[in-house]
Amino acid sequence: MATARRTVRRAATWRPKQDGTESLDVGRLISPFRYDVVVRAQLFDAVADRPEGGSIEDFVASVAGHPYAVWFREVELRRFFPWMLDDRREVAAAYAARVARAVATFESFQRRGFDTGKPIMLRCLAHPTTSDSGVLVRRALHLGDGGHRLALLYRSGSRLEPSMHRIDPRPSKVIDNTAILAPALGLREEDYAAFLSLGFLDERASSLDALWVAVEQTCPDRLGELEALVAAQWLDRVQP
Repeated sequence: MATARRTVRRAATWRPKQDGTESLDVGRLISPFRYDVVVRAQLFDAVADRPEGGSIEDFVASVAGHPYAVWFREVELRRFFPWMLDDRREVAAAYAARVARAVATFESFQRRGFDTGKPIMLRCLAHPTTSDSGVLVRRALHLGDGGHRLALLYRSGSRLEPSMHRIDPRPSKVIDNTAILAPALGLREEDYAAFLSLGFLDERASSLDALWVAVEQTCPDRLGELEALVAAQWLDRVQP
């Protein structure tokens, strides 16, 4: 019955996907809601630094306490497969498989670069909406599918070019993974402010106070947005 409902819903909301038309800054695309892309990039850093000739089993064991494991448990599993969280062995097996796929994605990117035959999917909002953390969202484009490949572009300093993405205009929710990961990871203010500044400034801020001052000077009309984000992602979740 649930599958039938999803099929009917997809048929009712279907819209033709559109080709990308502009080069996009990845930092501005992922900030402020998708800190999970940063976490995936951090895993790829670990993949790049792994000992040559080591087994995938050894690598999985080495990243058991990595922020990627927190993302996998608190975002991936809790959102899509919450029943798995009751079985530690099943979680461990699923994490090993997820890490192995990430390693394969990294190695493919290293050998061939970005595969434009598998474009990243962006979602486009027709009008302002509210994120699942309660923040009013005015920006139109947001990440849909392809977070690992976007993380590869992010860590390489590349832009998301038109040939690398498509746009899905169907109505969608804006998920705030940053609001989940900030407390789950015990994110430092310095790291949170630097990430948040990607969506506001051309340079990274080292603290929330510095970010506020910079936004006040460069785009004061967005101070309300910044205040709402910090309340939803940081003050209400991380601060005691």
